[in-house]
Amino acid sequence: MKKYQKKQIFNMYTLSVIIALPIISFLFLGFDTRMLPRFWRHVEGVNNAVLGEDPWVVAYIRLKISFVDAMEWYVSYGRHLIPILSSVAVLPFIQMRDHFLPFAMPRMKHPRRTEQLWVIRATVIAGCTVFCAYLATMLAMRIWCTSTYDANNCFNVFVNDWGWNLNAAVHPYLYVLLLGVFRYFLLPMMFSLLTIAISYLINRVYIYLLVPTIYSLVATSLFSQGVSDDKWPLPLFSPENLLWPSSPDYWGYGHTVHGIWGVVCAMAIVILPSIVMIWYGMRKRRA
Repeated sequence: MKKYQKKQIFNMYTLSVIIALPIISFLFLGFDTRMLPRFWRHVEGVNNAVLGEDPWVVAYIRLKISFVDAMEWYVSYGRHLIPILSSVAVLPFIQMRDHFLPFAMPRMKHPRRTEQLWVIRATVIAGCTVFCAYLATMLAMRIWCTSTYDANNCFNVFVNDWGWNLNAAVHPYLYVLLLGVFRYFLLPMMFSLLTIAISYLINRVYIYLLVPTIYSLVATSLFSQGVSDDKWPLPLFSPENLLWPSSPDYWGYGHTVHGIWGVVCAMAIVILPSIVMIWYGMRKRRA
């Protein structure tokens, strides 16, 4: 493997993403279960035992929250951090493109094709980086949670809403892995490609790092169908379709479109304009 490829994969940016997601997930879990920030607060429904003073309380929470439940619900609390983590993961590519590529291009046979391959490689690496962080979270959650599956707290979206034969009760780990592919592989790839596209047009690092997060916040709000107005087909383009592949609130009002189209449309509305921006940015740089 060439030296610049190693720097693109093994660097402080990708390592920080892999470390950050499990820590953030456990922080959200701690705040939601009232274990944080103050250990002496009471937990409802546990005989008023004081959390932190009675070890049985912590054991009760570990038993109450199943592994599938934790991965299906609590990890998604940090959903608006996925765009910024994806953007951070492609910073090595942007640095190499701006500082190394201009000097190396005269020695390349096909510089344009090489740059395109770099974009594809950086996008895939970003998705793999965030997914590795998800796998680390899975390992930590499986050690922490006492039980594996709880039918009362599981949405089982691929069976209930998609009609796929992937039951979380039968294959809990495969179910959690597939859920992670949508949330922490495809979605980061989409946001990382958007970051690269914006970086071709704007050199301000704080702008192209924040644009994916702003898009996630705005698109989730504007494309949400809600309960009062039928905004169809806008819900098909909501990035939340990758976070919650079932999107049960979006397929109401008599609409029977399969959930996979929500994933396809949510990615296409970002990927296609990003490709156009990258193509325009490459032409502008060579002009």
